[in-house]
Amino acid sequence: MSAFFLAVFIVGKRAPKYGVAKDDVTFSAIYGILGLAVGAKALFFITRLPSIVNNWNVAVKLMKLDFFEFANYAFGGWVFYGGLIGFVTGMYVYCRIYKVDFIMILDMVTPFLPFVHGFGRIACFTAGCCYGVEYHGIGAIHFPYNEFVPELNEVPRFPVQLTEAACNFIMFAILLAIFNKGKLRKGKLLGVYLIYYAVMRFFLEYLRGDLARGKVGGVSTSQLISLLLLPVGIFLIYKGLHKREKIKLAAVSEENP
Repeated sequence: MSAFFLAVFIVGKRAPKYGVAKDDVTFSAIYGILGLAVGAKALFFITRLPSIVNNWNVAVKLMKLDFFEFANYAFGGWVFYGGLIGFVTGMYVYCRIYKVDFIMILDMVTPFLPFVHGFGRIACFTAGCCYGVEYHGIGAIHFPYNEFVPELNEVPRFPVQLTEAACNFIMFAILLAIFNKGKLRKGKLLGVYLIYYAVMRFFLEYLRGDLARGKVGGVSTSQLISLLLLPVGIFLIYKGLHKREKIKLAAVSEENP
């Protein structure tokens, strides 16, 4: 959360330069974080739902014996993609209600999405969640015993959390550089981010050793969402380039009537 508040502070300081009020940045971020919590929990529950349905009798017994244990199983985790979708949706709701330029705020916030996510993956590493596959090469990590994840220390693991954190910080630097140069504005930054992250996450999933994300047709839930978001990112980039070409053609037509 410290990384999130730092990001909101930095974006708020930059906001007046782009004609956006600091308060709108703060309150849209609050709406976004509420949407993040709902989205991340909801998607986690969806990944658990097939298991609950397939073992319905066991689930009912668990609910009766210890409802909080059942709730922890059903809602005890977070899924990043659900959080991302929820965050953007929450910001959109705020901007819609208070007539704020959603695209401009989204452009300002997008570079900091991988920044906050990078620190989140470091937290995953320290907690021992989202761990990697068995790995005996350079950089292998042997975690200490964790009573919440008893299988964690059985074998050396690939440091997939730190790898994803590094990839996120690299993306943060790239997006911030693009934004500061004034290129790819009006929503295209989100397109760049979605393409980068969707490809990165799809391949990093093969290095994940936990099964918390669920499976759909041979791929993890996160891989499936990556495949769905990739064309969205491509569309945002294409739409921006197409619009730019139309503006150039209109300018040429005015110069040469």
